[in-house]
Amino acid sequence: MSQVYVRHRSLSQKTFFMKATEVYAEAARIAHDEKIVPKSYRFTFGVPMCELCLSMIQNIERGDACFPNTSWGVIERKKYMALAMADANALADVLTCLIEVRKGPRKQDEEQRSNAAGGVNVRHLEKLLTLVNEEIGLLHAAKNGVKLIGKATEEERLQATEEEVQRLRDLITIRDGVRL
Repeated sequence: MSQVYVRHRSLSQKTFFMKATEVYAEAARIAHDEKIVPKSYRFTFGVPMCELCLSMIQNIERGDACFPNTSWGVIERKKYMALAMADANALADVLTCLIEVRKGPRKQDEEQRSNAAGGVNVRHLEKLLTLVNEEIGLLHAAKNGVKLIGKATEEERLQATEEEVQRLRDLITIRDGVRL
């Protein structure tokens, strides 16, 4: 029996997946903006930002492919959600490093000067940083929400696991050429 009231049940919108695609689009936009990531830094910062976003999306898709009807499925789904969170954290680290390499955040009085003055206008990165923080929160909630589903009792699951162990032992003995 589900713990969720009927009035609150609906199809999942996979908000963490949609947010990840928003993060990817925003990172691509920032990576191609000359004011934020100059051409000389494009391979150092722009390409890794986009690769991390793509890796985050791929990990979400891999986790979604693991159905949590077995303990292995639960572990795999949680693993891929954790990897997606790690990609989001790494993206935040790349943005932090970009700000440091570009001589920190731009001061208010330097806003009128050219891009040669150095520094990054943090307002340009604000949307991406907000999206990354929201994505980390959504992934964390999704990872914690993964539960083992199915109608089998614990005893039935234990019996099925013992049978699987016995099948694997039989395969090993057949592979080694030992006949029973």
